[in-house]
Amino acid sequence: MNCIANSFRILLFTLLWHASFSYGQSSAPDATTSGAACVIAKQLGNSIAIEWALGEPSVDQAIERAKQALHARGYEHVFPQAGSSDAHGWMVIIQTRYQTYTGRERTSYGCGFSAQSSAMAEANAQKNLRAYSWGWKERMGYQVIENLKY
Repeated sequence: MNCIANSFRILLFTLLWHASFSYGQSSAPDATTSGAACVIAKQLGNSIAIEWALGEPSVDQAIERAKQALHARGYEHVFPQAGSSDAHGWMVIIQTRYQTYTGRERTSYGCGFSAQSSAMAEANAQKNLRAYSWGWKERMGYQVIENLKY
């Protein structure tokens, strides 16, 4: 049974990872691409920290830099959540605290990128949050914790 649960988690993670890029990326890469990414530290299903990297040569290198930063802070379980290959744009990170339907307190993050505007990056962050935190509803609210132009 544990093997089936682990296989399901791997499949779910893979699907969510690919879905995050449809919410995180704002446009098709062009000749002047770069790498930006958000990585989340989790414990027992709860998001406990976030790290981001901007201006790396590729998204993969941005993910690695953000993962290394979280590992250096002592976090063991870290997962990429969103990325962008836009050389310039906006990154918005949102945070929410809410109670699940089972009564557990949760903290979750959303990360969005956009080459067009800060507002579009925030909308992408909401979509990203929703993709990873199924129990979160917009009426529960969120707080913008980072709004950066890069």
